[in-house]
Amino acid sequence: MNLFTRHFPFEILKHGKGNEQGVKKEDKPDEQEPVGFPVSPIMSTKNCWEFRKCGREPKGTRASELGACPSATESRVDGVNGGRNGGRTCWAIAGTMCGGKVQGTYASKIPNCHTCEFYERVHQDMKEDSSTRILDIVLERTTALEHEIEERQKVEDALLLANTKLNLLSSITRHDMLNKLSSIGLLMELLDQKFAGDTGAREYVKKIGTQLQSLEEMIWFTSDYQDLGAQAPAWHYIPGVIEGIRGWVQGISIEVAPGIGSYEIFSDPLLSKVFYNLADNAVRHGEHVTRIQLHAEELPEGLVITWEDDGIGVPAEEKEKIFAKGHGKHTGLGLFLVREILSITGISIRETGIPGTGARFEMVVPEGAYRLHEEAG
Repeated sequence: MNLFTRHFPFEILKHGKGNEQGVKKEDKPDEQEPVGFPVSPIMSTKNCWEFRKCGREPKGTRASELGACPSATESRVDGVNGGRNGGRTCWAIAGTMCGGKVQGTYASKIPNCHTCEFYERVHQDMKEDSSTRILDIVLERTTALEHEIEERQKVEDALLLANTKLNLLSSITRHDMLNKLSSIGLLMELLDQKFAGDTGAREYVKKIGTQLQSLEEMIWFTSDYQDLGAQAPAWHYIPGVIEGIRGWVQGISIEVAPGIGSYEIFSDPLLSKVFYNLADNAVRHGEHVTRIQLHAEELPEGLVITWEDDGIGVPAEEKEKIFAKGHGKHTGLGLFLVREILSITGISIRETGIPGTGARFEMVVPEGAYRLHEEAG
């Protein structure tokens, strides 16, 4: 079924005569609104299946073989151009048969219809009818719209193919780079052993090793960022996500308040990376973090999920900068990735802790992006 048969307001056509706007008259006790076109000599003219003798009308000679023609069963245009169902608007309906072939959308079939004897005869019969003119105008717009959709689909398919190839190239390149870094790491260990008695040389070797480790983490970051938005967002149960990262975080207790188990949030599948990076940030920069607490509260602005630790906190002047790409003492990519992942479904994050008492991150989930968990509901 094409765009026209799905969306066109057929009532405008069926009430076109005597009521150009398609607005029904008020019912009167002694008068009823006519259904479709009033009976006219045109009603005695042939429908397309009668004119072309295709046999695809219901119970027709070829209906069991090829199926009933959509024109013969499209009741929403019954009476238009004086035909039965879509019998005299067949060019506007996808799936009709012409030249022995089932036709596609209006945009693809209309060039052939313009040369069809039946099409020309209907237009000659109805040349003074207002509804036929409305139909032609709408179908012209439909053609343009269908062509635009087809072109957009081609562009989307091309972009998808290009993105797939780029991801493959990125994956291969990343793999090769990590192999090279592993080789360099082994050479660094040999250098460290060779200059075991040279304190100055070993210090340089140590600094090079630190830079190599940072480079490796940046390469892994490109893998996470490549996956960002690659899959459709889904509903996530927060306690379940936290359980999944406990094995990644050693030596720190993560306490989840009971209330947070009442909710699910709509987020990118990389949500686990959000909580992992928050935990990693606490370990790297909190200095003496031993406990992380997670709780949620529903406020007018949405569901506020709070993640707080007992470390040294974040200086006031750094609270917004920490989310910028490249900012910080390490790679400067962890919290940047956190904000990027959350923003896909409209979730924002801010740091609101008091310096010296621990970091406090608040994730604000807007209405529509959270719901009650099934067991809680």
